[in-house]
Amino acid sequence: MSKEMVRNIKDKIADFKRFSFVLLSLSAFLYIGSIVPFEGKETADQLILLSASYTSIGVALVFYRKISVWKKKLNTNQ
Repeated sequence: MSKEMVRNIKDKIADFKRFSFVLLSLSAFLYIGSIVPFEGKETADQLILLSASYTSIGVALVFYRKISVWKKKLNTNQ
């Protein structure tokens, strides 16, 4: 594996870690928004917030899986 490919994979790992952190932060805010009571909030709104929260957690987990695959690829080639 060339140095450019290794650098490219390391850059991808760093980017995906940032994306995952942002998605996990977003999911925390959405979850808090779904459990905090306020006037006029309906059950549909709560379900939308919860589903968006779970979706962002799922995407973050997919990113973490990709990170682990890339790390294994780097470790086997070095």
